Amino acid sequence: MPKTLVRLLLIVACFAPGLTFDKYTTHIQNGNPNNLTVDMTPFVKINGSYYVFGQSKVNWHLAYEDCRRLGSELVAFETSEEFDDIAAHLNARGDRSEHWTSGNDLARTGDYYWFSNVQLVTIKRWAPNQPDNSGGNEHCIHMGYIYGHSTEFQLNDRPCNGDPNSLFKYICEAPKQETISIVVWK
Repeated sequence: MPKTLVRLLLIVACFAPGLTFDKYTTHIQNGNPNNLTVDMTPFVKINGSYYVFGQSKVNWHLAYEDCRRLGSELVAFETSEEFDDIAAHLNARGDRSEHWTSGNDLARTGDYYWFSNVQLVTIKRWAPNQPDNSGGNEHCIHMGYIYGHSTEFQLNDRPCNGDPNSLFKYICEAPKQETISIVVWK
């Protein structure tokens, strides 16, 4: 008898929502169309996107983990303009340090993809003679003033971990914002 009663209640519960009037509606939009003030700390807004500039020097894997803890990903430069915007931000702060990106060729040596969105690395911001997979173990991409004589930020491949000369800061990118509106009917 109790099993039959439970089954009957479950059947009624399945149909009940269809018989009532919803007291709320939702609407989702990309971005922040009403320019509401949103506290994105510790993220910094640069031309419509949000970034965190990690200050600890870590290997690529730890950089990835730190970004994920923030609900973000290592940066993927989908356009040259985005790269230039980040480089300009770092230069304005006087920061000439090296930073991990999500780029790597871990799946297939020589085929560089942005790990965070699986897009092929197409921007032409490599330092001269890079990537070179020096020593056969350089598979992760960082940006920085690669050579002592470098005059701008460029991309380079380095060992992802296990190399004390491959401990860099990192750049995390927040996912694109969505605005959710909820209207409650009283």
